[in-house]
Amino acid sequence: MVLYFILTRLTATASSSSFTHHNIAHIQLGSLLQHKHSNNAFLVLFNSFTSATPSDGNHHKGDTFTVSYLINSCGLSPELAKKLSDRVNLKNPETPNAVIALLKHYGFSKTHVAQIVQKYPKLLVANAENTLLPKLKFIQSIGVSNMDMPKILISNHCILFRSLKKCLIPRYEVLRSVVRDDLEAVRALRNAPRCFTYSDIMSYLVPNIEALRQCGVPQSSISHLMIHMNSVAFARHSKFLEAVNTTKEFGFNPLRTNFVVAILVLLKGKEVWESRFEVYERWGWNHEMAVRAFRKFPNFMKLSEKLFTRKMSFLVNDVGWPSEDIAEYPLVIMYNLETRIIPRFSVIKILKSKGLLGKNLHFRDFICITEKNFLEKFVVKFQKDLPLLPDVYRGVINHSNVM
Repeated sequence: MVLYFILTRLTATASSSSFTHHNIAHIQLGSLLQHKHSNNAFLVLFNSFTSATPSDGNHHKGDTFTVSYLINSCGLSPELAKKLSDRVNLKNPETPNAVIALLKHYGFSKTHVAQIVQKYPKLLVANAENTLLPKLKFIQSIGVSNMDMPKILISNHCILFRSLKKCLIPRYEVLRSVVRDDLEAVRALRNAPRCFTYSDIMSYLVPNIEALRQCGVPQSSISHLMIHMNSVAFARHSKFLEAVNTTKEFGFNPLRTNFVVAILVLLKGKEVWESRFEVYERWGWNHEMAVRAFRKFPNFMKLSEKLFTRKMSFLVNDVGWPSEDIAEYPLVIMYNLETRIIPRFSVIKILKSKGLLGKNLHFRDFICITEKNFLEKFVVKFQKDLPLLPDVYRGVINHSNVM
């Protein structure tokens, strides 16, 4: 009797549906009647009529809308939109529209919107007024322009979701205390926004800066560190102190900016910089020469063995410059080989071959000067006699075709 009652109710429901549902119901009922003497008849019936639920359709519609919105409103490709739809479910356009409108008000272009949504699609379901707006107002209030705002937030979207009172304001106050003014604080934030929320400021930054001050490092060098390489300042304190002590042992003067630059190099670890010295020795630099070069321009030690060897091979083997001379001016190997060293050498080689320059011209006099000065002294000055010289410099023609 129970089974007959259920069959009657379901048949009535099916008959009130569309033609398709009516046929499906009768097919399912027919299948069920074949099992009416089975103990599992009710289970078969229940599974048949619940295999497609309304929620499945709604979820599919949500996926479709999300993908469509990511493509049309965020500028994402269909493939990427489909992939990101697994990470965010947009139910209506109102919330994401408010988020995008707010971002555009603070300097985000369509490209910027696409970039930040690609990194963090759930941003689109954030509360624009209560969650995002207070953070954007704060960032703007400390001096971040609408031009810099997208760069900072695309690099570190977590800023928008951290507590203003418990995280952002206290961290900014610490950052501001280790530089000279708000402008420097903004530059530090712009160049390394991830450090602002991901690093332990009180355990690393504060004691590291204090260690520098105890060494006599001036504020100008500390500001340089915070603006251009503040990841160094957020290094683990014990490792930072070790690098500071090694920097002293190498004879760096704490009063010069090179002191904090050397710390950056030495933070890589003893094995790394010792292996660099082995490479320098293979190019004829003894330990004293290598240390002297390091003290003059510590950044050159950041070059990988492969890149250092490639540049030295050109300068020593192809150009014929003494390796010892390069050790005295290590800055030269920091310049780009293809865009600076080779083009300038090509011009100088032509001028020397024509007798227009003395043979004793030192490489620092044409490699280490500004682009403007080089053009005036070595290209424009001789262009009347050598009209193809600019083409040689731009790499349009080979210097051997002019010599």
